[in-house]
Amino acid sequence: MTRNELLAPAAIVLTVVAVLLFGPYAVSVDGYPQWITRGTTVADLVTQHRVRAFPGDLHDVAGGLIMPREGGPQLVTVNGSAASSGTVIRFGAVVVSERGRDSVEPTVAVTVETTPTLQFRGHGPVESLEASGTPGITKVVRGAVSGIVLERVVVTPAVPVTVRREPAWPGRKRVALTFDDGPWPGQTERVVAELKDAGARATFFMVGYLATRNAGIARDVAAAGMEIGAHSQSHKLLKHASPAVIRSEISEGIASVRRATGRRPVFYRPAGGSVNAYVFLEAKRENVRVVIWTVDPRDWSRPGTRAIARRVLDNIRPGSVVLMHDGGGNRSQTIAALKLVLHGLKARGYEMVTLSQLYSPPPAKP
Repeated sequence: MTRNELLAPAAIVLTVVAVLLFGPYAVSVDGYPQWITRGTTVADLVTQHRVRAFPGDLHDVAGGLIMPREGGPQLVTVNGSAASSGTVIRFGAVVVSERGRDSVEPTVAVTVETTPTLQFRGHGPVESLEASGTPGITKVVRGAVSGIVLERVVVTPAVPVTVRREPAWPGRKRVALTFDDGPWPGQTERVVAELKDAGARATFFMVGYLATRNAGIARDVAAAGMEIGAHSQSHKLLKHASPAVIRSEISEGIASVRRATGRRPVFYRPAGGSVNAYVFLEAKRENVRVVIWTVDPRDWSRPGTRAIARRVLDNIRPGSVVLMHDGGGNRSQTIAALKLVLHGLKARGYEMVTLSQLYSPPPAKP
């Protein structure tokens, strides 16, 4: 017998031993035979998607499903005993998996600053801060993933911001025509021309970015003797805005209008009349007075030239502040109605003035 013939049986035995000691071997996973390598753990089976069961689902604090299969992990037993993720699967083991338990998102508790409420005193379209108030502090418990609020507890109540509303000086047949959302090429110039032809003055509340874009028109409006007001930087509605957004909209809007016209506005009109307490606090910081209106013909809805004029003239009173628009869209009806409005006001003995003139005291009697 040769040397090779003597070594062959030994090689076979060594190969069998090596396979038994180090090679893959069969196990049962969820009722199916599978071959795994030595040292395979429960975690390996899960990672390799060899088990059939899935993790549980993650629900929000109100019971709704947030993320499927993001809850508790699969429950795995090996040979009938609960196994951890690090359990090593031995030769011939029987592995069974069950769906993981559903879980509920954790909660977090944070303290938040609450916006003071607004309380108004007096009547009139010009609004000025009278008392600053203070923000409140509220503890909020909410879902860490969904953000659903479970509980609110007032830690420190807010003190309301008090705003004084001011009427115009009584006894004079003066009204203030105001125009929002410009300057708008092809429209603002026509509005100014109509006013000049009638010997009237008005106040234009300009949007900051439009004043920057159409600086030449903005300067011409100011040069024509019209008053310039600020109408925010980008026409955002501010009722639910953060203090940082409000500060940016008001301060940048004022700065843009000032750069374009060479005049610093003394009046500010919030876009859409949308305000909260921080709007008045920021207006106070910027030293501008907030102005709304008393007559709104809703010209932006384009109800027709005669409808716009009728709505203005039917509601006008001494000291009225009229809201119209020279920008923000097609204002051809407003421009056509303006001629009728100016004629009607003059026929009734009204003087059309700027807001500063409307709110200036009458000259002292000698």
